[in-house]
Amino acid sequence: MKLRMRVLAAFACALALGSTGCGNLTIRSWIKVITDQSNGSLTSDALGGSAIPLNRLSGGFLGAIVLNTRTLPGPVDGTVSVDVVRIAADTPSVVGKVCIWGDPAAASSGTVHLDILGSTGSATIGLNLKASASLADLLGIPPVVISQTADFPLNGLGLTQLLNAASTGSGDGLFNTSASFVGETVLLGQPASFNLNIAVTNEDTPPLFDADLLATCSTHFAEQGRASFYGINSKSSYLLASGSDEPQPPTIIPLADLGAHAGDRLKLERVGTYDDITELKDGTATKVGAVFSSTNVVKKDNNRNRIPGAIDAGTDFTTPPHFILLLPIPTDITQDFEVTNSPTVTIPAGANFLILGTVPNSLKWGDNSGFGFGVNITVNP
Repeated sequence: MKLRMRVLAAFACALALGSTGCGNLTIRSWIKVITDQSNGSLTSDALGGSAIPLNRLSGGFLGAIVLNTRTLPGPVDGTVSVDVVRIAADTPSVVGKVCIWGDPAAASSGTVHLDILGSTGSATIGLNLKASASLADLLGIPPVVISQTADFPLNGLGLTQLLNAASTGSGDGLFNTSASFVGETVLLGQPASFNLNIAVTNEDTPPLFDADLLATCSTHFAEQGRASFYGINSKSSYLLASGSDEPQPPTIIPLADLGAHAGDRLKLERVGTYDDITELKDGTATKVGAVFSSTNVVKKDNNRNRIPGAIDAGTDFTTPPHFILLLPIPTDITQDFEVTNSPTVTIPAGANFLILGTVPNSLKWGDNSGFGFGVNITVNP
């Protein structure tokens, strides 16, 4: 289906939803702090009472928004769940690095309301967090527990943005917003308060940290589990496309971002679903393939062997051919493997990248849809 037809089909669906409905639409994404647009401070009598700046604010949280699209084109309501929180900062004081993460004992969740036609909306999230700092870790002081309600304005997310996302398969950038947090804690036996003013955007990839921040905070972050979620565009492929199809580029993950090397084991777990047709609701498809590669080069989709640096690993699986004038055109490559039932695969020698793409039963990608699909990756589980 050509791009224009896909957009028109999605628009027709949106107009029809007022009477027929579509269903639940999941948007699963990392809400990431924009470091150069964010700031914060920490104040405590134990530190002389002056506000100490929080520098290099970075990180974010993994959230899943589930929207009930049956009410379109009217306002849409839904729920928000926060699965992982990873935020780090530095201070020019004895406090050192600051780490904030999700409390494993108390889930963070909330609600969302969107007026799609009016391009206005908001999300309210009750965040249950834990926090610590280098000084507290050094002195053996347990992390503090913080509960904070945060409001995120979602103005600017309208029908145009939603349809553009549906046409590209990517929900990146749908939630460019900001929020402020004011919390109370205890530092060296004295009351302390922190203030965060953060600007955020959403992306499929997890946040990256400066090495020194990660060294301090990684153990705390791991209380929520060690897996990192990577979203996969429902229209993405590393396989040969048929002449009329329009797949998006596959997801390319540098193994260095995972802290993984040849000989390490990766556990890959599918998360969510996608649809094999264009709809503003979740589908039932889950099939995804993976290839290790020495480079991040992926050729155009009119090539069968699109990954020149492909390295064989895992259990091979076979993809069916395309048929043109009843003639079979092979699509299968020998180096890939299917991500199913949480396989654990050893990174082969020479591999520097992991490349992922959906493999729908139709073997056509241009009309796939969905924003809730991806994989959790754990290094050496």
